[in-house]
Amino acid sequence: MAMTETDFLLARSRLRERIDSLQNDVSRCYWDLRHPGAPASAPFPAVMYAFATIDYLSSYWAGWNQSGPGKSQTNRLTDFMRKYLLYPNKESQIAVNFWRHKLMHTAEPRILRNADNSEIYIWEIGTPLRSHMMLLPTHEPTTFKLQFDPFALVRDLRDGVFGPQGYFSDLQVSADLQANYEQCETEMESYRINLKP
Repeated sequence: MAMTETDFLLARSRLRERIDSLQNDVSRCYWDLRHPGAPASAPFPAVMYAFATIDYLSSYWAGWNQSGPGKSQTNRLTDFMRKYLLYPNKESQIAVNFWRHKLMHTAEPRILRNADNSEIYIWEIGTPLRSHMMLLPTHEPTTFKLQFDPFALVRDLRDGVFGPQGYFSDLQVSADLQANYEQCETEMESYRINLKP
């Protein structure tokens, strides 16, 4: 069943609220506190929320959030990042592993090693960074650094979702994407928990 104009208004509102919320949290994590003893910036919460937001948006795009047979969260996120944020595949895969998997599950991003060659990947989070989502060589010949700027990601998400070639434009004209959106919405509204004694 095709989405109605009301459905599109709700979808636009839902997607915009998520990106606005991310921008607010990123701004808070980088709030400039100049008095003595003030804490430094807190990039990890901003980056965790950034990748949770990419997870959320890519779920609507793909039509599912929970894993299952034939469903790879990493592929879903990286495919969305490549298509709508225009990030390179390798950098997207490394970023998802640094900040969606390692940071989320171990409370800090970890050094990654390429399973097929001797490349090692390290990370840098900050703002402003000129080389957001680009692998940069280091003084070690097989070690590369992936830079991540949370503010650049928020900008890229706005463009990737609401720009002329963005996800929301595609959603408005694609029956398949509309079905995916509705399917994901149904899934997200029907989560159950089994509490065992």
